[in-house]
Amino acid sequence: MAQGADEIREFYGRCAAARQRFQQMAVQATPRPKLEEQAKKLGLPVGEELAQLDEGELAYAFDLAIYTAPPGRSRAIDRVARQHASLKTEAVLVLNGLTHSWLSVFRVIGPHPEMGLVLEDALLGGEVWVVDEALEEFGQPETVFAARVARVWGFAIACGVVARLDETMLAGFRGVIAEGGLDPATLTEDPRFARAMWQRALGFHFGPERHLT
Repeated sequence: MAQGADEIREFYGRCAAARQRFQQMAVQATPRPKLEEQAKKLGLPVGEELAQLDEGELAYAFDLAIYTAPPGRSRAIDRVARQHASLKTEAVLVLNGLTHSWLSVFRVIGPHPEMGLVLEDALLGGEVWVVDEALEEFGQPETVFAARVARVWGFAIACGVVARLDETMLAGFRGVIAEGGLDPATLTEDPRFARAMWQRALGFHFGPERHLT
């Protein structure tokens, strides 16, 4: 991978642009009723169409439409990947990263020596280096938040929306995992987990036990 902050910043910029293109393709390939369904599940006031919702609110519904699907159904991002399977450019790294992205709760360890942040994956374990403008406001050590991230090479980028959490919420999720004997990956891959995180971000502050049992 390119060395130095300038090279990393340029590479990140190209990755961010490719991420936006692929996610827009996935949204455009999703029927409008499905988008409305995800918005309603989040508790957003959906009328006959989505026009009354602002872009910030819609982003949470779009995440669910792109990256989750009912059992036995393919995700929109996977359909986009199949349509662009012959890609040979740098963008293939981004598309592959998006299809293998994961949602979890992260705690900020601190800044990375090059740029970006080093995060602890507080549910699945391990550390991840993330370079992403959307996460700059979460740069204080010990900050806890939920995000979907995609590894594109040596670092990862965020897939879009983020939910600020706290240590109490994190402890609640860990309690659900321990008391229920759950595999953390099974928990975080459940669409209900994503929905609970984005409801939190939208201001619906429900406890983890209501959504994850």
